[in-house]
Amino acid sequence: MPTVIYQSFRTDGVPPWIAACMDSVRRWAGQKGYDYRFYDDTFFDRVPDDIRPQASAHKCVLSDYARLAVARELLGEGYDRAIWIDADALVFDPVRFDLAQTTGYAFCREIWIHSVVFGRPQFKLTVNNSVSLFCRDQRLIDFYLDCAHRTLLRSPSPGPLVIGTDFLEGLRRVVDFPLITNVGILGPDLARAYLRDDPRFLRPYLAYQTSTIAAANICLSKTAATSSGASALPSLTHDDALRLVDRLLSDRGASLNRHFRAPYRRAGDEFARPLTRYLALWESARHFRHLFRIRAVR
Repeated sequence: MPTVIYQSFRTDGVPPWIAACMDSVRRWAGQKGYDYRFYDDTFFDRVPDDIRPQASAHKCVLSDYARLAVARELLGEGYDRAIWIDADALVFDPVRFDLAQTTGYAFCREIWIHSVVFGRPQFKLTVNNSVSLFCRDQRLIDFYLDCAHRTLLRSPSPGPLVIGTDFLEGLRRVVDFPLITNVGILGPDLARAYLRDDPRFLRPYLAYQTSTIAAANICLSKTAATSSGASALPSLTHDDALRLVDRLLSDRGASLNRHFRAPYRRAGDEFARPLTRYLALWESARHFRHLFRIRAVR
């Protein structure tokens, strides 16, 4: 099945850890016999002029739109599958990293640290497009692009996730599309926990995974430009990101996956409720406050 992997990033001032991530993806694509396409910043030319001012507020919004447009182009060229992988995603175990789906579309199942309460991480389940898979028979891209276009036209100051995670989480609540489960999403808190090998974070994180992970998105949008000073917190520094990449590559993720005990048994309503106890209580409290305000207004 003809498959193309595509990525985009700037071509100047590329951080070494980003270069290592993209190299890992190119090598994996070659091992799988997939074609590989790289796009420089002309990638963003696919964003229409009438929504470019809104989309330009956050580069990830530009990217979220452009990756869909390019997927449509690549499928139109004759590929049976077009797979987007973020430039900050690392394939650290290429033998086990497999994207076998051959129909429809898929995005990443994401376990994200919502907050830390009394030293314990509170996890939220959502959907992430750091790895996005589109097959020839998919019927999503045109609808998704239309929704993204309409959303941005109506949003003078859109948030960075408005047509990415926010849209996909809402869609997944009503459409049971497949999820990619072997990609970890390592935000700053979890990345630092991995670097210090902290089981208080890593064990519960892996406990919500349905399998061990073979690749990880290191979240460039949460990475500081420099490694100096307290201003770098809570972002992950480039130095830390490079250490993380080197460690994952050195043992193919064994130092992370050793905290995995058994596959998480997904509930049918898992997107309708928080994963962790304190977050569930917090959501319940928010709901009751909302009801109280409505009654007070009446």
